[in-house]
Amino acid sequence: MSVDSRSPIRSLRRSPKEPERPDYSEPDFSSWAARLDDYTPAAHAAPATTAAATTPAAVVAPVAVVAPVVEVAPTAQALDDRPSLEEVLEKLLSFDGALCVAVVDSETGMILGSAGSGVEIDLAAAGASVILRARLASTRALGTNEKIDDVLISLTSQVQIIHPLPSNPSIFTYLIGDKAKSSLAMARYKATEADPLIRL
Repeated sequence: MSVDSRSPIRSLRRSPKEPERPDYSEPDFSSWAARLDDYTPAAHAAPATTAAATTPAAVVAPVAVVAPVVEVAPTAQALDDRPSLEEVLEKLLSFDGALCVAVVDSETGMILGSAGSGVEIDLAAAGASVILRARLASTRALGTNEKIDDVLISLTSQVQIIHPLPSNPSIFTYLIGDKAKSSLAMARYKATEADPLIRL
């Protein structure tokens, strides 16, 4: 073994290994161009086949569940136990001095039902319709929210009451009584009592 190789000072003086120089030569892009030609975007790619797609349709399709048919019993209609219009009108005449009564449509003057005698009720009902329409028109013209309860007409021998129905003010009860025999308070009470009983 030589003395030079064993000397530590000699080994320190050796120059370190020079680093490799970078390669500045032009790279080869031909392989990358070939890859770009073969590239297909993901949006245009064919959909990947999944296990569900290859599964038979009988397995993939959901099973239709048929709900049992429940028959609904028809609802029973409430029976209308109110008396007929003729019975209500006959009941209205059950006070002293009552002559006749009618249920009238004020818009047409037509009688919907009547009972009693002693007065030409068709002509009287037509005149009462004109009176009620005029009274309703004047109430609207005044701009008030008042409702007409009764229109009282006092003649020499008769008392007449025009009573609009609360459910339909264009329909009214027309009650005529003998002034000498009938009580005005009873006549008004009878007209009001018939309101919930009249069905049209």
